[in-house]
Amino acid sequence: MQALDRIDYSNNWLTLVFLFVVLLLVVLKAINQQKLIGYFSAFFMKGFIVKKTEERESLLSVFNIVFFCFSAIVYAMFFSFLAAFFIDITVDFAVFMTVLGLVCVYLVLSLVLDVGLANLFEIQHETGYLFSTKIAYRYAISLILFPVLIITSYSSLGTFVLLFVFAMLFLVSLLLLFVNNKNLILNKLFYFILYLCALEIAPLLIIYKMMV
Repeated sequence: MQALDRIDYSNNWLTLVFLFVVLLLVVLKAINQQKLIGYFSAFFMKGFIVKKTEERESLLSVFNIVFFCFSAIVYAMFFSFLAAFFIDITVDFAVFMTVLGLVCVYLVLSLVLDVGLANLFEIQHETGYLFSTKIAYRYAISLILFPVLIITSYSSLGTFVLLFVFAMLFLVSLLLLFVNNKNLILNKLFYFILYLCALEIAPLLIIYKMMV
């Protein structure tokens, strides 16, 4: 019988990280349960994203800061698992923290560039909904991905299952991002391409420069 690839981490740090992430979920629920449910259902609730756009809530609110930490840890765990599988390295707590640091740098740079470029091109009003959509889908993916990470870590499901789930969620988010913002994208295609390249590529280049 062919052995199934399984993320076999017996280290206590992994369980502690999972428990900490669960604690963050409990905090998010305590702060605003309806908003947490809204983000979980963001793929199917366009009205929730419209409402968030109109509210113009600060990114530095307690809820957003806790959610940022939650999503950053989930994505860091995901990329750590992929590194362990494809690069064949042993992922310990130090490696995980390094990945987490890079993920945080990328997410912060993306947010800073998003807001900065919108102000530079004076398109804050036009890109408000686009920005809210990206944040909502990013949070939604992390919420859905978290239980898959747990199941993959402590069961016989392979890493490809984890990768498949993430790929499907990512592709759906891109499709919905285009569909829900097609007027903005098609009417201002040149600015959107410039905006998107600077927003998505620049942070990766900066992180690369930090690593080499």
